[in-house]
Amino acid sequence: MSDARPFTSGRDQVISYPVTAAGIRTRVVESVGGVAPLVCLHGAGSRADRFVPAVPGLVDAGYHVFAIDSPGHGLADKGAGPDYTAAGFAAFFSAVLDELGLSGVTVAGTSLGAHVAAHMALTRPDLVSSVVLIGAIGLAPLPEENMTPREVLADASDAGVRRKLDLLVADPAMVTDAWVREESMINSSLGARESLTAVADFLLGPCNEDLVVDALADAGLADRVLLVWGEDDRWTPLSMGHAAHAALPGSRLEVMGGCGHAPYFEDPDRFAQIMAEWRRLPV
Repeated sequence: MSDARPFTSGRDQVISYPVTAAGIRTRVVESVGGVAPLVCLHGAGSRADRFVPAVPGLVDAGYHVFAIDSPGHGLADKGAGPDYTAAGFAAFFSAVLDELGLSGVTVAGTSLGAHVAAHMALTRPDLVSSVVLIGAIGLAPLPEENMTPREVLADASDAGVRRKLDLLVADPAMVTDAWVREESMINSSLGARESLTAVADFLLGPCNEDLVVDALADAGLADRVLLVWGEDDRWTPLSMGHAAHAALPGSRLEVMGGCGHAPYFEDPDRFAQIMAEWRRLPV
């Protein structure tokens, strides 16, 4: 791995603020530079901050970044009310983009966020011009052995959070006590357990029945799909990336060596380089 940075890296180069859309309040983390709009969507149990270490490199690559907390995650509203399915998240994020006055954006989603990004590309082509699907679910079936039990995803204890983060990244030295503490405090806030349990229920059942890869191909979107996978991904194995690539002729697959399920976080410089090369933006 070329650049294992602190989990707080890049926080001095973003601003953050609340946005309410569809009756739900969330938090937007926005870069202070860049031009081409790039909307970043995190995965289950995560938050917008996970993309922040990549922000400086993405700005240098020409992108203006908007990372957004999903309902039930980060500093967004939690508990009963939101639709915790990929389609429900997609409708919410589309409303956020409408609220921000954005259109023609690239949406980069990771894991569940990738499934959401694909739904957005299919349902709101006026908003989404291309998608970057990172360690994606919803394209190929998630093997049963890689499914996360609902009690594990919703476990916000220090030990439970550390176990999940150890599986997230390829380099265990990245998992610091400070990172574990912050994740634990956020994921044990009021309503978080209810939200994460609802997300887990979607991942364990309906998700594998909601595959959108054929719809992307049928809509002629394959050449606007970039697939990014960590070579050592233990949550969504690389075989899923190869299957998605084969099902989307014209898409591009980039495999990041030395990375796990969060390659944009683990090697942000290489991720920014991939993003620059894909859109042929100046570095």
